[in-house]
Formats: sequence, structure tokens, C-alpha cells
Amino acid sequence: MPDWTAHLRPRLATLRLSPSREAEIVEELSQHLDDRWRELIAGGASPDEAIKLALGDFRDGNLLAQYMAPLRQAHPSLSITPGNHGSHLFGDLWQDLRLAARMLNKSRAFAVAAIVTLGLGIGAATSIFSVIQNVLLGAFPWKGAERMVSPRIHGALQSQDQGRQVLLHEEVLAFAENNRVFDGFIAAENEPMLYQHAEGAEPLYGARVTPGTFEFFGMPPLHGRVMGPSDYEPGAPPVFVMRYKTWRERFNGDLSLLNKTFVLNGAARTLIGIMPPRFAWHGADVWVPKKMAPGFWFLLGRLRPGVSMQQAEADLTVIGHQMATIHPRWYPERFTVQIGTLGDSVVGRFKATLYTVLAAVGLLLLIACSNVANLMLARATTREKEFALRVALGARRARLVRLLMVESLLLAMAGAALGTFLAWGGLKWLVAAMPQNLIPAESVIGLNAPVLAFTLCVAVLTPLIFGLAPALQSSRPDLTDALRDSGKGVTGGFRGRWVRDTVVVTAVALSLTLLIGAGLLMRSFVALREVHLGFQADHVFQTGLAFPAGRYKTAEQATEFFRPLLLRLKALPGIVDAAASAVIPPGSAGLCKLEIAGETHTEEWQTLFQTVSEGYFRTLRIEFKQGRGFSEAEVNDGRRVAVVNETFARRYLPNENPIGRRIQLAAFDSSADPRRDKGLEIIGVVGDVKNRGLQVPAEPEVTVPYTIAGAGATRALMVRTAAPPGAIINAVRQAVWAGDSRVALIYPSTFEDRLNEQMYAGPRFGMICMAILGCIGLILVTLGVYSVLAYSTVQKTHEIGIRMALGAQASDALAMVVKAGLRLVLAGIAIGIPLSLVLGRVIGTQLVGVTVYDPFTLVVTTGLLTMTAAIACWIPARRAARVDPLVALRYE
Repeated sequence: MPDWTAHLRPRLATLRLSPSREAEIVEELSQHLDDRWRELIAGGASPDEAIKLALGDFRDGNLLAQYMAPLRQAHPSLSITPGNHGSHLFGDLWQDLRLAARMLNKSRAFAVAAIVTLGLGIGAATSIFSVIQNVLLGAFPWKGAERMVSPRIHGALQSQDQGRQVLLHEEVLAFAENNRVFDGFIAAENEPMLYQHAEGAEPLYGARVTPGTFEFFGMPPLHGRVMGPSDYEPGAPPVFVMRYKTWRERFNGDLSLLNKTFVLNGAARTLIGIMPPRFAWHGADVWVPKKMAPGFWFLLGRLRPGVSMQQAEADLTVIGHQMATIHPRWYPERFTVQIGTLGDSVVGRFKATLYTVLAAVGLLLLIACSNVANLMLARATTREKEFALRVALGARRARLVRLLMVESLLLAMAGAALGTFLAWGGLKWLVAAMPQNLIPAESVIGLNAPVLAFTLCVAVLTPLIFGLAPALQSSRPDLTDALRDSGKGVTGGFRGRWVRDTVVVTAVALSLTLLIGAGLLMRSFVALREVHLGFQADHVFQTGLAFPAGRYKTAEQATEFFRPLLLRLKALPGIVDAAASAVIPPGSAGLCKLEIAGETHTEEWQTLFQTVSEGYFRTLRIEFKQGRGFSEAEVNDGRRVAVVNETFARRYLPNENPIGRRIQLAAFDSSADPRRDKGLEIIGVVGDVKNRGLQVPAEPEVTVPYTIAGAGATRALMVRTAAPPGAIINAVRQAVWAGDSRVALIYPSTFEDRLNEQMYAGPRFGMICMAILGCIGLILVTLGVYSVLAYSTVQKTHEIGIRMALGAQASDALAMVVKAGLRLVLAGIAIGIPLSLVLGRVIGTQLVGVTVYDPFTLVVTTGLLTMTAAIACWIPARRAARVDPLVALRYE
């Protein structure tokens, strides 16, 4: 028998097969040549002549070329020889990339659907991570910012975000000098600034800063210089440094202002420096030098390398207990000293909202990956014969898995490119929608290097989520079934139906979790907006007033300023009423001890208080339950009268008529006042007005005329208008300056805008983000259910045709497909409801007026998902019902 090896090996050399694989192929081809050689011998040819003819027929008939072509395509990775592993590996990967690109180009509809789906998921993840990274993780550009922390005295009975952050100067010195965890510290103290100019006065937010502040942050000025040690010495010329944003927005970026003199709080100060755009320490517009002195300070320390948060808290708590023995009234009975990062005091509860949205984006990304996985599984069935032929020709499973994973990687990279583009556009909306007062002023939200690195990581990892299962399933074809089935072009023989069903069930469960989270936040926001404030905020303009230092402290000085101001305002066209108060609801002026004549009690009674002008209750449309409000004469004369709220009357005077009762407030109890023993007479009871925020029930509150207490450093002004109130800001400013041009308006706006910005912006942002993500998830799941059922319907065309030929009705085919889809949906819902309840605990602290187990939300979201899924089931079911039995029977 001839030895065909010498003839075959040179032709196989170009494939660079491993020795064992080459031997297998030579043996198989030799068998074909032996068969042909025997036929020629039987026909009368000589042995040598038969060898030549057999080789000629094999070569001329293109049989060898036809055999080698699929080998070249199917086995490059298996042909790596031990001595040249690296070069062949990269060559094989490059060949896989080209092959994957060609295969995706042939299936353009599939590729587009997969890329768009992944783009939505990756784009949403990139957008939210950009916010997280630039607001929570890398908001501050300073070196060592992640180790900069501030202490807070936190009582055991206080909520997590409560506690005292401002410290007495003795506390600051004790924490700074006795700690073993800081390698540096600074302190700042608030100082409202009035900038006096030719037309009037404007407020600036100022901060007194201790020596070494700017060196602590390691950030040089953009222009000029910062305060040095000599600027803190007694008798040094008064100087200050300005924030970049203030310089650009308030002074148009005029560099000639440098080294010019400004009148701040009535004193001349020289501007010596302007800081870079991302420096906004303590949120100040200007910084002035101040050595540590009695007052209330904010301490910022930098942890030593290697010191943990827990170690720092334990160390500072020991010092705190030492200070509690010296200043017991500033410390709760049970307390610890907690530390927070730089952004904690600004972001507060909004951090939970951001992390909730990030978790929701993760679920959406999983839904997108599930959809793409199902698309790949469905597409794999059309390639069963291809995979079977590759295996028959010797391709190993690892080779097929790698080829499919390369395709998945290409899809993920294209999806990441689309997602980056979507994130670039989406970030503009996110930044505009975010509550600016809840993010650090130093934050610059954009697609920076860490965000793009995150996107690249997502693009690399997502193929493992959506591509691995289809790759593993597709790489195990049944050769007999695959080569026998689909003989007439119909796909079949694929055994991964349970994998597709599992993916659909998972996507439905994740989508329901998203929808329930969005529904809970939506219900919570509606409940928050429906909270009864106790007053009407529409058509009201509000502003704070900043007074020059030392002015309008006494009741007589306050009356001298406010009486003509309110008369001027009420005389303006379009103004219905005007009033002044100590603070703007939903807040209060303070808390003080309370005594009621004729009432005895064992525990200490306390109440909030508010000082107002005549017309306050009319301006805000606060309802009277009993009695009346203050008359103009009572306010102007400073008579000792009071109005209490319902909670006050219910708690301290239950089942009694409060009108005419006399009370004493420690805040207004002065031995120099000859009327102190007379106390305050209650003349009215009003409905509760929110005085501790929107989410806390109103506390007992007493309202008294402002002429009893004077004005203080700041006060609020409220004006009710007939027309939209936003247009009267200039008229109000001129009316204020007509009385005193040194008084400035602080954050003037409509009352509704103030509530929207300070009370509703954070919850609204979370609700909108979750609603958008929930809708996208619902759309993706609907498309996923539809694609699976549409594919299943095509596969069952022959079966449906047989059923209908045997007498089944169109409605039976319709019901069969719909039931198959709804089974998957209901299974996903059964998993999604308990999953959503578990994950709902994460957002429990963000809910107002609704619980995690809200039945209405569960029923509505479940019904919405079921209804949309039923529509997705009905479309392919309707197609199945229209199958012609004769056509279906010829389908295979």
C-alpha cells in the first residue's frame, strides 16, 4: 500500500498544525487516496500509475483545496507550534477580530440592535458614574483631599446626618493639639460680608481663616498672592482673597481690581489675590485672615497616612469626653465624635440618592446584557451547522468560545463608543437637573480620565456577562442533529431554550425591581409635594436682609427701619401685602424655655419661637383657628402679645382655651425690662406651619412682634403680589436702599423657587432618574420577551402547522404562544417582587409618606409590566395564528 505522507505533508505545512493534529489529517486524507488507488488498480492500472492518477484526481478535482479551506478558517489557533506561541497567538487574535467583524457585518440588524442596547446601558452607567466620581470620589482637586476630615459631635439619639459641626475655639484647640491622628489642621469661621459700593450694598459670603489655610490645601493663587504670616499680625493692613467664581460673575473678571480697596462690613480691605476656579473652601466668596479667637469654628484636619476613620473617631471621642466635662451644655449625655469627609457636610442625604441611582443603572446594564445575550443565543441557532462543521473538521471547544467572545467584545466596544456619546449629551441634562446646593462647589462634572477608564472596564467586562453563556452553549453542538436538522434552511436543533428562558426571567425580575423603585420614589415625591406647609407659597417674593454690623439691634432701631420699608412696599403697584420675620418658613428663629402662668410641670418645657411684623399671617395666608393676629399698633408699640400654633395649644394647654393665657419665654426674659413679670398674652391660635423642615411634624411655636426682640444681623422679608412675583426684585431692592443703602438682599427669589431648590430638588432628581431608567428597562424587557417569542414561534412553525392540520383553531395557536410568554413573565415577577422588597430597604430612608411595602406601587408596577409583556407576547402569537398549514408543513 502506498505511503501518502510524503505527498500530503508539504501541502499541510502552511497550516502550521500541531504534530498530533497533522497526523490525524494525514490519516484521514490517506484513507481517501487509498480508496481511489484501489479503484484504479481494480480498473487495470499499474500500482505506480494508480498512485499518479489518484494524486492527480485528488488535486485536479479540487478535493484537497476544498478540505484545506475550512481547515485554514477553523483551526488557526490549534496550529500553534510550541516554539512560536506568542506570534501565532497575536496573529490568531487578529484573524478572530477580522472574522468577527465580517460575521457581524453579515448580520447588521443583530449588530445594530445589540450595539444600541449596550449603548443605552453603558451610557447610563457612564453618566451616573461621572456624577459619583466628580461629586463624591474626586470632587476636590487638592493633594490629599481624601484624607481631609472634619469632626462632628453626634448624640446617640440623633439621626445619622445630625450632630454639631461648629466647635468652640477651646474645642478646636483641644482637638488640634491633643490628637494623635492629624498631620495638619485649619479652621474657618463664618462672617457675612456686606460689600458697599456707590449704588448700595451687596452680600458676600465671607470666611475668617486661620494661618496656613492656603498652604494646607497646597493650591497657589491664580492671580496675586494669598495671606502670609504677616497678614495675621496685630496692626497689619486689612486684606482679603477672592473666589474665582465671585470675581468672574460679580466683577466680570476685571484684573484691575487686584490691589484695590473694597469696603467690606464698613471697613476698607485690599484685594491681594484671586484663587483658581476649583478653590471654594468653606463655600466662601472672600477669605479674610483671623487667628483663633472665641467664636464658633469649623475644623478641618488631614489624617496621617495609614490612619483609618475608626481610629480617628476613637481618638477624637476621648478628647470630646474631656471637653464635655468643661462645657457640658454643648454635649448630649451619650455621644461620640464622628468624622466626615469634605463633601459629607455638603452632599448629606443626597449621597444616598446618588448611590441609589447608581445601583439602578447597574440593574439597567444587567437588563441590557440579558437582552444581548438572548439575541446572541437566538443568532447562534442560525450558526449551528457552521459550528458543527467546524467541530467535525477538528475545531476545539475553546477555539469556538474564543471566536464568539471576540464577537461579544467587538459589540461591547461599539456599545461603549455609543454609550460615551450618549453620556456626553446626557451629562448636560444631569448637571442642569442636579440640585446645585447639594454638590461641592469644587465639582466639575464631565467625562474625565477616571470616567473613561470606568467605561473601558465596563466594555471589557460586559462581554463576560452577555457573551459567555451563549459562547459556552454554542460551542457544544450535537453534530448528528446539527448536520441532519435544518436541511432546508430552517434553523433548529439547538438545545439552549432553557438558557434563553432563564435570561428572560432574570431580565423581567430586574426590570420589575427598577420599576418598583421608580414607583416608590415617584409616590414619595408626590407625597412630599402634598405635605401641608401651613401657608400658601404662591405669589410670594422672599429675601433675606443683611444689616451692617451694629445696626438695627434694638427694638427701636428695627422699628425705625421696618415701619417705613413695609409702608413703601405696600404702596408699590401690584403688591398685595408685605411682612418681615426673623426667618423664612419652614424654619424658626430658635428654641427657648417656656413657662405658662398657672401650669405646673416636672419636665422642662420648650418651644420654638418666631418674631414677625404686622401682616405676617395675611401675607402667607396662615389660617387662624382661634383669636386674631397682631394689630399695627401692637407691633409698633412692642406690646407683649403672642400667637401660638395648634401643636403648642394641644401639648401645653390641652382641653383649655389658650386665649388670654400668659406665657414667659426665656429668650425675651430680661431683668432690665419692667414688663418681664407680665409675660406674653396669647391672643390667637394658628394652624401648624412647618418649622422643622417638610418631613418632620410641626413643633410647638410662639410668634411674637419683632419689636420685642429687635432685628439682629439678618432678617427675612416676604411680599405677596397680584402678578408673578419674580419681576419685583429691583423694586424691592430700591425700596430697601431708599431706607438704608448699606442693607443688602440675600438670595432674593420667589417662595416657590426657594422651596423647589432647597426642599424638592434632591428628591425630584432621584425620582426623574429612576423613572427614566425604569422606562428604559421596561422597553428593553418588552423587546427581549418579543424577540424570544418571535424566534420560538418561527421554530415552532412546523409544529403549529401540524396542529392546525389536525383541527386546531387559530385561537389555540394564539393561546399557546401567549401562555408560553406569560409563563416567563410571571416567573420573573415572582422573583422580582421579593427582590425589590429586599433592595427597597436601600431607599427606605429617602421615602416620605410611603413605605417599601406600598401595595399600590406593587400592584401598579406589576400590572404595567404584565400589560406591556402581554403586548410583546401578542404580536408573535398573532403571527402564529395566521400560519397556513400547507405552507407550514412544507417549511421543513
